[in-house]
Amino acid sequence: MKIPRSGIWIRRYYLLTPLFIVLDALFGLNFRVSGLASPELRYLYYGICLLCALACYWQSRYNALIAMAESSANLLILLTGIMIPIVRPGDLTGDTAASAGISGDHLVNFLLSGGMLLAVFYSAQEELRKAPRGD
Repeated sequence: MKIPRSGIWIRRYYLLTPLFIVLDALFGLNFRVSGLASPELRYLYYGICLLCALACYWQSRYNALIAMAESSANLLILLTGIMIPIVRPGDLTGDTAASAGISGDHLVNFLLSGGMLLAVFYSAQEELRKAPRGD
Protein backbone atom coordinates (compact mmCIF):
# COMPACT_ATOMS: atom_id res chain seq x y z
CA MET A 1 0.00 0.00 0.00
CA LYS A 2 1.38 3.36 -1.02
CA ILE A 3 1.66 5.92 1.76
CA PRO A 4 0.31 9.38 0.88
CA ARG A 5 2.85 12.17 0.94
CA SER A 6 1.20 13.63 4.02
CA GLY A 7 1.76 10.32 5.81
CA ILE A 8 5.49 10.51 5.18
CA TRP A 9 5.90 13.92 6.82
CA ILE A 10 3.60 12.88 9.69
CA ARG A 11 5.94 9.95 10.33
CA ARG A 12 8.96 12.25 10.17
CA TYR A 13 7.34 14.66 12.63
CA TYR A 14 6.87 11.88 15.16
CA LEU A 15 10.29 10.36 14.48
CA LEU A 16 11.78 13.73 15.49
CA THR A 17 10.46 13.19 19.03
CA PRO A 18 13.88 12.04 20.35
CA LEU A 19 15.32 15.35 19.14
CA PHE A 20 12.66 17.23 21.11
CA ILE A 21 13.48 15.10 24.17
CA VAL A 22 17.19 15.95 23.88
CA LEU A 23 16.46 19.67 23.40
CA ASP A 24 14.27 19.61 26.49
CA ALA A 25 16.59 17.53 28.67
CA LEU A 26 19.91 19.15 27.77
CA PHE A 27 19.03 22.72 26.88
CA GLY A 28 15.66 23.33 28.56
CA LEU A 29 14.04 24.05 25.20
CA ASN A 30 10.54 22.72 25.64
CA PHE A 31 9.05 23.18 22.18
CA ARG A 32 6.91 20.06 21.85
CA VAL A 33 4.72 20.28 24.94
CA SER A 34 5.39 23.58 26.68
CA GLY A 35 2.01 23.58 28.44
CA LEU A 36 3.26 21.00 30.95
CA ALA A 37 5.53 22.40 33.64
CA SER A 38 6.24 19.04 35.29
CA PRO A 39 9.16 17.16 33.70
CA GLU A 40 7.51 13.83 34.54
CA LEU A 41 4.36 14.76 32.63
CA ARG A 42 6.41 16.07 29.69
CA TYR A 43 8.38 12.82 29.43
CA LEU A 44 5.12 10.87 29.66
CA TYR A 45 3.83 12.97 26.77
CA TYR A 46 7.03 12.35 24.81
CA GLY A 47 6.45 8.63 25.38
CA ILE A 48 2.95 9.01 23.94
CA CYS A 49 4.47 10.77 20.91
CA LEU A 50 6.87 7.86 20.44
CA LEU A 51 3.88 5.49 20.55
CA CYS A 52 2.26 7.70 17.90
CA ALA A 53 5.40 7.26 15.78
CA LEU A 54 5.14 3.48 16.11
CA ALA A 55 1.42 3.54 15.33
CA CYS A 56 2.05 5.69 12.25
CA TYR A 57 4.70 3.25 11.10
CA TRP A 58 2.64 0.09 11.62
CA GLN A 59 -0.80 1.44 10.73
CA SER A 60 -0.13 4.13 8.15
CA ARG A 61 -3.78 4.40 7.17
CA TYR A 62 -4.41 6.06 10.55
CA ASN A 63 -1.63 8.67 10.23
CA ALA A 64 -3.98 11.62 9.81
CA LEU A 65 -6.24 10.53 12.66
CA ILE A 66 -3.30 9.99 15.01
CA ALA A 67 -1.72 13.33 14.13
CA MET A 68 -5.00 15.23 14.46
CA ALA A 69 -5.74 13.65 17.86
CA GLU A 70 -2.24 14.29 19.21
CA SER A 71 -2.08 17.85 17.89
CA SER A 72 -5.52 18.65 19.32
CA ALA A 73 -4.51 17.24 22.71
CA ASN A 74 -1.25 19.21 22.56
CA LEU A 75 -3.09 22.46 21.83
CA LEU A 76 -5.53 21.78 24.68
CA ILE A 77 -2.61 21.18 27.07
CA LEU A 78 -0.89 24.33 25.82
CA LEU A 79 -3.93 26.56 26.21
CA THR A 80 -4.71 25.10 29.63
CA GLY A 81 -1.10 25.61 30.71
CA ILE A 82 -1.27 29.26 29.66
CA MET A 83 -4.71 29.98 31.10
CA ILE A 84 -4.50 28.34 34.54
CA PRO A 85 -1.83 30.72 35.87
CA ILE A 86 -3.81 33.67 34.51
CA VAL A 87 -7.18 32.61 35.88
CA ARG A 88 -5.98 31.17 39.19
CA PRO A 89 -2.51 32.51 39.99
CA GLY A 90 -0.71 30.70 42.79
CA ASP A 91 -3.15 27.78 43.03
CA LEU A 92 -0.86 25.22 41.44
CA THR A 93 2.51 26.33 42.70
CA GLY A 94 1.62 28.22 45.85
CA ASP A 95 3.60 31.12 44.42
CA THR A 96 1.33 34.11 43.92
CA ALA A 97 4.00 35.77 41.80
CA ALA A 98 4.07 32.92 39.31
CA SER A 99 4.64 34.16 35.81
CA ALA A 100 1.65 33.98 33.55
CA GLY A 101 1.42 34.56 29.86
CA ILE A 102 2.98 33.38 26.67
CA SER A 103 6.66 32.52 26.35
CA GLY A 104 8.76 31.81 23.28
CA ASP A 105 8.43 28.08 23.96
CA HIS A 106 4.65 28.46 23.96
CA LEU A 107 4.73 30.20 20.59
CA VAL A 108 6.94 27.56 18.99
CA ASN A 109 4.75 24.82 20.50
CA PHE A 110 1.63 26.53 19.14
CA LEU A 111 3.15 26.86 15.68
CA LEU A 112 4.26 23.20 15.63
CA SER A 113 1.00 21.74 16.93
CA GLY A 114 -1.33 24.16 15.18
CA GLY A 115 0.59 23.86 11.93
CA MET A 116 0.50 20.07 12.13
CA LEU A 117 -3.22 20.07 12.90
CA LEU A 118 -4.04 22.36 9.96
CA ALA A 119 -1.75 20.57 7.54
CA VAL A 120 -3.13 17.15 8.45
CA PHE A 121 -6.72 18.37 8.31
CA TYR A 122 -6.33 19.82 4.83
CA SER A 123 -4.28 16.92 3.48
CA ALA A 124 -6.84 14.42 4.84
CA GLN A 125 -9.58 16.47 3.24
CA GLU A 126 -7.69 16.32 -0.07
CA GLU A 127 -7.28 12.54 0.24
CA LEU A 128 -11.02 12.19 0.86
CA ARG A 129 -11.75 14.32 -2.20
CA LYS A 130 -9.61 12.00 -4.33
CA ALA A 131 -11.11 8.80 -2.93
CA PRO A 132 -13.59 6.94 -5.12
CA ARG A 133 -17.18 7.34 -4.07
CA GLY A 134 -19.68 4.55 -3.83
CA ASP A 135 -22.42 6.39 -5.75
